[in-house]
Amino acid sequence: MPPMNRIKCVLPFLLFPLLTVSQVKRPFVSYDYESDATYMEALKSLVNQPKQQSTTIIKSIAKLSYAYKDWDTAIEYYERLLLKAPQAENYFRVAVAAARKSLEVSRFFSVPYIIKARKSVLEAHELQPKRAVFLNLLIRLYAEIPPLFGGSIAFAEKKANELTDIDPLEGAMMQAYIFEVKNNSMASKSKYAEVFTSLKEKFTDSEQWNSAMERDMIFDLGRVSAQYQMEPEMGIVFLDHYLKDFGFNDNYPSEWAYYYRSKIYLYKRDFKKAKASIKKALEINPDFEEGLDFLNTIAIE
Repeated sequence: MPPMNRIKCVLPFLLFPLLTVSQVKRPFVSYDYESDATYMEALKSLVNQPKQQSTTIIKSIAKLSYAYKDWDTAIEYYERLLLKAPQAENYFRVAVAAARKSLEVSRFFSVPYIIKARKSVLEAHELQPKRAVFLNLLIRLYAEIPPLFGGSIAFAEKKANELTDIDPLEGAMMQAYIFEVKNNSMASKSKYAEVFTSLKEKFTDSEQWNSAMERDMIFDLGRVSAQYQMEPEMGIVFLDHYLKDFGFNDNYPSEWAYYYRSKIYLYKRDFKKAKASIKKALEINPDFEEGLDFLNTIAIE
């Protein structure tokens, strides 16, 4: 468990499809914070402070609960903080916490969280329209949420174009992602190919790729390599880097990184490494359904 002074609030912005039929599947890491005595004691201590309503204490509780993936507490205290400090970053944290919480409950109970996430990230974006991380979340939510709850593919596409003007690489990733949500695999693959080409032109070696990109993007490019059977060497490098530095603050489970790496090795016809990688995934999570199915696929080869 990480010491308290090393907690980092990584800002996740890639969401597993909420109520759509998109083929994108990227489950997030969940955390049993209630079984973490260190967290619960720290939370209790802060909540019981005599000046519990002070901005400093509210901010401390919000940051702590967010770091430990206690999403309901994070939402509550970031919303309290918004009453005192209606800043873009606080709206964004509410949006992230609500979006993540929506994935941990049934679809029926997820609706209020989905709506809260969409409205909050829109507030953050309106306050700081050039922040790429806000646009990333905004685009994904509007692409994934059904129109009934305020989603809009057209709005997501418009914002992806705006993001491209700010950051061409992230904009291309979002455009490819929207094609995935729309189940247009040919267009998505073509756009992802542009991303890989751009990376090879911009950087001379893998260390430069890894140092220049966020952890979530590194994982996602590995996923893309596996699912679209493209740029296998780059895909392996990305996933190896993700696994090498995997830690408490990462958003995607390590077993999924091993799973995608196994798929790349199978595509390369390296059955030994493919089996070794998927077995590693199953050592981490023996109930990993996709991993078990894929192991059977390799066994048939």
